[in-house]
Amino acid sequence: MAFNQGYWRAKKKQEPFLALPWTIKEGFYGGGAGSGKSDVLLVYGIVHKLHENPHFKQVFMRRTFPELRNEIVPRSREIYSKFGATLNRSEMCWTFPRLDQYGGQGMSNAGAMIFLGHCEDENDVHKYDSMEINLFTPDELTSITEYIYLYIGFTRVRTSDPTLPAIIRAAGMPGGIGHSWVKRRFVDPYKDGGKLIIGKGGNKRIYIFATLADNDAIDPGYAQSLEALPEAEKRAKKYGDWDAYKGQVFEEFRELQYPDEPENAIHVISPFEIPDWWPKIVIIDWGYAAMNYISYSAVSPNKRIYTYREQGWIKTKIEEWAPLAKEYIDKEQPRVIKICRSAGQDRGQEHTIQQQVSDALGHPVDLTTGNVGSRVAGKSLIHEYLRWKPKPVIKSNGNLVYNEEYSMWLMRNRGLDEYKSYLRSFNPAEIEENIPKWQIFNTCPMMIESLKSCSYDKPRKNKVAEDVAEFEGDDPYDNSRYLVDAAERYFQDAADEFKVIQRQQNLVEKLNNTQDFTAFYRNMRSSESSSDGPKMINRYSHRH
Repeated sequence: MAFNQGYWRAKKKQEPFLALPWTIKEGFYGGGAGSGKSDVLLVYGIVHKLHENPHFKQVFMRRTFPELRNEIVPRSREIYSKFGATLNRSEMCWTFPRLDQYGGQGMSNAGAMIFLGHCEDENDVHKYDSMEINLFTPDELTSITEYIYLYIGFTRVRTSDPTLPAIIRAAGMPGGIGHSWVKRRFVDPYKDGGKLIIGKGGNKRIYIFATLADNDAIDPGYAQSLEALPEAEKRAKKYGDWDAYKGQVFEEFRELQYPDEPENAIHVISPFEIPDWWPKIVIIDWGYAAMNYISYSAVSPNKRIYTYREQGWIKTKIEEWAPLAKEYIDKEQPRVIKICRSAGQDRGQEHTIQQQVSDALGHPVDLTTGNVGSRVAGKSLIHEYLRWKPKPVIKSNGNLVYNEEYSMWLMRNRGLDEYKSYLRSFNPAEIEENIPKWQIFNTCPMMIESLKSCSYDKPRKNKVAEDVAEFEGDDPYDNSRYLVDAAERYFQDAADEFKVIQRQQNLVEKLNNTQDFTAFYRNMRSSESSSDGPKMINRYSHRH
């Protein structure tokens, strides 16, 4: 920043942000990387001369202490020390001298205070319970939860001095655990920003959109480095595109179609009519204080999952939400209904949650499989179901000759899997026609936002983090882990049934081409009689 030359000059978009009237309680600045977000929050109180009022208190916040120590403390020293402030490192607080102390050697601990705070988890908010905060400036807002923001911003931000404000001025860019709520609160109403939003209780808020293009002091090398990022991440960080952000964990997730990617590189699609005879999978992620979330998915004959409906309730009893789910379950008769394993715990009641839900739905509900260590495995399986890039095709060795004796040896000594693998090595490479294996109707926003919001958990014991960090609104993500696992097991357990489903799909396609209903019904009955699988589909009637 320019304080090393003895002054600081506001950039193009920083000016309207600094000029926001104090009647606007919430101001959010940013969008792209390199737009001067931290700087404008650090100088906000100085620009408005709030540091000259000895009663002024500001809390500049980052999620973790190392972020403050490594980045913000050095940058704040360039500013605040020039105004006579001193830093108490144990309290992480800059204290400014009173006006009569400028230029003197007197005590400087009786003036305005700017705290460099952090709030790593939601319990940390209580560290601020006794404070009266005039200016709350959370930096990298998308790194904190909505609860932290609302608790501090609406219970601690206040003033007993009519000459001081009680306002929030925040900054951030797409990504992180708070991506969804920040986008919903500030960006969705007017994605280009600049318009006043009236919230509950008449509270006013506004979004000032800015990118590195609005910062003429940005290092050209930094702007160039963003060009090397994957397309979606580049759009998020360089252009501040909140819709392009794909999440930190599931980088392959695509809500939008990009021009430089194939047509199948999309996971969020418009609804279409799901055939009655496609198998259905219902997954329940039970919760009371958190969310009780249900996903409804169908499996196509080519083994692609389509999540077509979702339901979610917070602090709602089983007898209240179950009838709403039962209406769909009775009609659609899903092959699989599962609930998270926590519902099977003995809670000292006559019946477990699993039993209560089964009774309320009138259908048997199984527990999801896996254990505590299965979270990472579930995440990996989601990656596979979201994958839209085909696997590399390895050309087989034309000189390879099948050896019956060797194949039998594999069967006896290595097992069936090794034997089958050897046989498959002689098959021609198959073209993957069902990738991605999972697509979501755009009528399921909770699932979509949850996947986009996933970020990695912090590393532990010098190991790279592999698990997804818990975050507010992660219930649909947990549900998705159970879903892909249930689908995999269904494919394994219902191999014969799926052969019938695939035959029925072929018959439907033939009917669409020939319109020969007589042959269709005859062949369909023959298909049904060869298996205990899906029965006659009543949607095809003579009215066609």
